[in-house]
Amino acid sequence: MIDIDEIKKYGGFMTIILALLLIVVSGIGIGLIYYTMDQTDTAFRAFDCTIENNTLVSSCQELFELGVYPFLALKEVLIWGNVLAIFGLVLGMLLLGYQSGRSPATLGLVFLFNLLLTYGGIEVSNIYRTFLENETFRVIMIDFTIYNRIMLGFPWFVFIISIFSLLIGIVNYQRTKINAPTAELDY
Repeated sequence: MIDIDEIKKYGGFMTIILALLLIVVSGIGIGLIYYTMDQTDTAFRAFDCTIENNTLVSSCQELFELGVYPFLALKEVLIWGNVLAIFGLVLGMLLLGYQSGRSPATLGLVFLFNLLLTYGGIEVSNIYRTFLENETFRVIMIDFTIYNRIMLGFPWFVFIISIFSLLIGIVNYQRTKINAPTAELDY
């Protein structure tokens, strides 16, 4: 289990690493759940039986239509949930970039950290390409087109987010202090 207090010791850098890892792992996990729900739906549709002495349903398919199929139809929500989770994690990473703009030293650290993350993105993308060579994994992930596009271009994805994060930090550093008291304006 991830301890939040332990993460706070390392600050925003650990949060960015965890966000990127969550993007990678969540897509694969949700892909497995989606594939399992799809296979379960196919198995239930292939099975049929007759239910006797029941006033509500006369076959297993009618029973499945009442209870099982509406739940299995929610598998499409998983794809959109994955996209929204990626968007939320990217937004969080950009906000951390904004917070890093408090001093030039942290901006330099963010720049070096972004270079390391981009290299890590190259490795993650290569690992994902290796996974896609497996036919079963490719079948599992075929419905996640946005996620596949992100993972195949993961170094660019990380680099662009890192650049925007750094630019937001620079803007935060250079903004004028509006609420700061200034003695030269007092007459």
